[in-house]
Amino acid sequence: QSMLKVLYDRFRDLYSSILPSNPTLASEHALRQEEELYKSSSKPGYSMTVIQYAGQIKKRPKPTHISHDSVGTKADIAARAEQKKSLKALTLTRANLERYVHPVEVLAQWGYITAIPEGPGGDASTMEGQSMKCERCGDKFTVQANPGAEECTFHWGRLRTMNVSGERARVRTCCAKTDSESGGCTTGAHVFYDTDPIVLHARHPFSFLPPRSAPRRTTLDVIALDCEMIYTTGGMRVARVSLIDGAGATIFDDFVKMDEGVKVLDYNTRFSGIKPEHLERATHDLAGIRERLHALMDADSILVGHALENDLKTLRIIHHRCVDTALLFPHGSGAPYRKALRDLAREHLGVVIQQSTTAGHSSAEDASVTLDLVRW
Repeated sequence: QSMLKVLYDRFRDLYSSILPSNPTLASEHALRQEEELYKSSSKPGYSMTVIQYAGQIKKRPKPTHISHDSVGTKADIAARAEQKKSLKALTLTRANLERYVHPVEVLAQWGYITAIPEGPGGDASTMEGQSMKCERCGDKFTVQANPGAEECTFHWGRLRTMNVSGERARVRTCCAKTDSESGGCTTGAHVFYDTDPIVLHARHPFSFLPPRSAPRRTTLDVIALDCEMIYTTGGMRVARVSLIDGAGATIFDDFVKMDEGVKVLDYNTRFSGIKPEHLERATHDLAGIRERLHALMDADSILVGHALENDLKTLRIIHHRCVDTALLFPHGSGAPYRKALRDLAREHLGVVIQQSTTAGHSSAEDASVTLDLVRW
């Protein structure tokens, strides 16, 4: 009993931040750990084995969530490490994924553009000098290059339903203000975001990926894709593109030069991770990036991503062979709700991503995580 208490005390201290939502975790793991150590040690050496392992538990990083690598007994952690190793070793193939490809009608229901919109395309690449509605604050503004850095006051965080003073309320994740409180918490430039497929087509034309050519093709069967976007005078535009192959290797990761006449309004660094110096070294505009992508993907390639329709829209690609982790792991409340990629990564992979509130996301990291989720 005394050795069991030693283990319990260590687990209780280790799990201090997650015990409120998992009150029996320390006792459950102490019991299982004691049994593991009892079976694996000799009777004379049992006490010393427990004390030594209790010291190892003390050295673990304190977990912030139930899927953290520090949670579990010695056997749990070893099994999880082995599972991750085998997960990383799995190469996703066309045969693996074919049955997970979403029907075109399902893609359309989730906002994918499945046909080329009407119009010539590319005939209205910038809205400079025009009046638009700000996506952040809702005010009308005139789109112009070099906008004022403090002309817009807004909230960058989302609304979450929480208990406030015993009552349910919608609270901002950025500043903890409720939706009934006026005023924003951050200043920046006015920006706009196009959603109409015809308007997006006018900014830069959509097209399908080229048909597969054999036998000397360089295109791949499976590619995980993620993009980072910024706000410009031509709406939200792609600024970084990352591709991961079916084995988990990064095969493309590059920044995108803005089209001629399109100027940056806001780098959206908090979410995109993009900074001015990144685009200063970009050498290919979207058309040039698309040409390079055509050497890696074609109409038969299976594209993997999370809320992949957003990446395809910003790349102006129409594609019907998609595996979307937002659909593979549906939200408990059903459509149109979706689980965030960071939540899926934490729940299923025990991985923490998109943690920085200033450095932004990494499209290469996000693409890799979507691939691991499909492997899982």
